[in-house]
Amino acid sequence: MHRNGPRMVFRPTPHRLPRRSTALSLLLPASPVRDEEGLARWSSRWRDAAMPVSVTTSDGREPDGHVVTHRLGAVTVSAIVSGAQRVTRVPARQPGEGGSDLVFMLHTRGAATYRGRTADILAGPSALLLHDSERFCSLSYEGPFTAQVLRVPARAVGLSAGRLGAVTGTALPSESGTGALLASLLPAVASSAGWAARVGERLGVALVDLVTLLMLEHGVAETVQDGPRGDLVRRINTYVDEHFRNPSLSPESIAKAHHISLRYLHRVFEPEEVTVGRLIQRRRLEESARELARPGGRTVAVAAVAQLCGFTNAAHFSRAFRQLHGCSPLEWRSRALAASAVPVGTDKALVSSSVAGR
Repeated sequence: MHRNGPRMVFRPTPHRLPRRSTALSLLLPASPVRDEEGLARWSSRWRDAAMPVSVTTSDGREPDGHVVTHRLGAVTVSAIVSGAQRVTRVPARQPGEGGSDLVFMLHTRGAATYRGRTADILAGPSALLLHDSERFCSLSYEGPFTAQVLRVPARAVGLSAGRLGAVTGTALPSESGTGALLASLLPAVASSAGWAARVGERLGVALVDLVTLLMLEHGVAETVQDGPRGDLVRRINTYVDEHFRNPSLSPESIAKAHHISLRYLHRVFEPEEVTVGRLIQRRRLEESARELARPGGRTVAVAAVAQLCGFTNAAHFSRAFRQLHGCSPLEWRSRALAASAVPVGTDKALVSSSVAGR
């Protein structure tokens, strides 16, 4: 044995974890995180377009898409482009609402499963979905969709609040008659980059007329005011919706604009629920409630909101507001912001808005 020969040295090989174990540790699924801020922001867009809702998605994230909204006198026209989601009407006691609206939805791409108080309805491109904004409903979208939404005050059409149940939760045909006219007009109006104030107001009047014809066409003539008096009442309601922000709006100015005497104006409104003066004040108070409830307007002074809506006396505004809504304007704003729970600064994303007539 050669003791002085070369000696072999054994070095241990460093232990390494299998690559598969490392990969598995990186692929462990993360816990789903619900995007409360994004969902609240998207819900506020639906509220501006149609009605107060809550939005949920399968992954808890804000859906991709955008909303474009135009205010045309008394009506609102919107285009919604988005993906899979579920939209549920929140309780009607939501602060910030004023009066019932007829909500028409036309889906030019995709479809929604509409659930009201009765059977489910599949609302696709051939149907013009009609809903009462104060009633419960849900809309389920399984994939991408494009929808045009028309929101019309029920009073502008001449439908009483008690009779809206006769037409709510139905799908009217959009391929014939007045429904086809309305369906062809909505996408063009909603896709515009913006309308001049005067053009927007006239478009709003035309849409109200089409909706009135649609109601008459589909067997609800008994709920719509007809005849010369009914036509005049509808025109005056529309006129108030278009001019209530003007502090000089009054029964006298309305009578003059419609070439009738003040006495005849009051006589025309005798069968109505409110006088002309009350109609003007209620419309101003309804809009002030909406303005106070907007998350983006929380820094606007109450007096500025009152002036924006046609009031010239802040004390009178506060008294009238409390009488109608049961609380002060500041209390209303606090309740509305607490109910919406939309964080500061989130109301400017996802929507481009064109407001005509303001």
